[in-house]
Amino acid sequence: MNMRDLTRDMALTRPVIDALQACGVDPAALLARISLSEDGRLDGEHQAVFWQAAGELCGEEHVGLFLSRHLPSIQLQWLQALFFSGPTFGAGLRHALRYMRLLCESAEAQLECDTARARLRITLPANMPRHWSEMLVGVLVRLFASLSDGSFSLHEVHFAHAEGASDEYYQAAYGCPVYLGAEACVLMFDASVLARPLRHVATPELRMHEKLLRRRLMEAERQQLVRQVRELIAELLADGGVTLEQVATRLDMPVRRLRERLAMTGVRFNDLASDYRCRLAKELLLNTDERIEVIVERTGFSEPSTFYRAFKRWVGQTPVEFRKNGRKLADVGDFR
Repeated sequence: MNMRDLTRDMALTRPVIDALQACGVDPAALLARISLSEDGRLDGEHQAVFWQAAGELCGEEHVGLFLSRHLPSIQLQWLQALFFSGPTFGAGLRHALRYMRLLCESAEAQLECDTARARLRITLPANMPRHWSEMLVGVLVRLFASLSDGSFSLHEVHFAHAEGASDEYYQAAYGCPVYLGAEACVLMFDASVLARPLRHVATPELRMHEKLLRRRLMEAERQQLVRQVRELIAELLADGGVTLEQVATRLDMPVRRLRERLAMTGVRFNDLASDYRCRLAKELLLNTDERIEVIVERTGFSEPSTFYRAFKRWVGQTPVEFRKNGRKLADVGDFR
């Protein structure tokens, strides 16, 4: 697997799939039970199913902790490449944290330290199952120990989830106490390791890898913006209407800046809004008995005539024709 493959779908599925393969489990059954988005990422609503299936396949209740020990070293090479851009462990860590979103979208990481103690704070999405954060910490501990020639060791780990493994299990996995129910995932370790020189230096190949990673990070940030805009369109439309100005306000971003950033992704706000309205209208027409007047209101149109023209432009049929033809097809399917 090359660097481009690693960065394409690193976010959630690839590490687990490779770790399952490394411990002798065929991940085909896992993939058959989940739904992936078009870009190969795991939708949030399917996270629980994903991790439950992974645990059942390898027979481990604490599957994240288990798989962190089996992740192939090649999956860590892109992180190592980022570390090697700095002369010390601390400089490399700070540099690598800029690419945290390639591990998990919406994740944020911050390094805090004083003279004796360093704290790596990782904020993950609230709906993220504990197995992911537990696997992530296990992978980081393994990587940090390797980069520091065994000098890195944890003092304690804090997790946001309230329930997890036993104290003994965590101690065996991380070599330190673990505390649950914290505000965020936090790794606490000796600050002296930050000044430890790294044995490797940046090479043209590593710089090429980082160039690819930087490009992938920019792409991930753009895709995340589009997803945020789509989610806000759905939320605001449910309250009666949606405008570019409203979305920009919710994102705490100037309207002009939002328009420019969307243009960089190759989409326009009006196209995103129209696409959502079209999908919502089709869903309501096919799967509910809502009157057309109600659907007009729910899709954010002020007049039925405007809705009819837009729908005919989107689908090539009037709303009434679309509903009638869709139900005919459903009836034929039921008959068969």
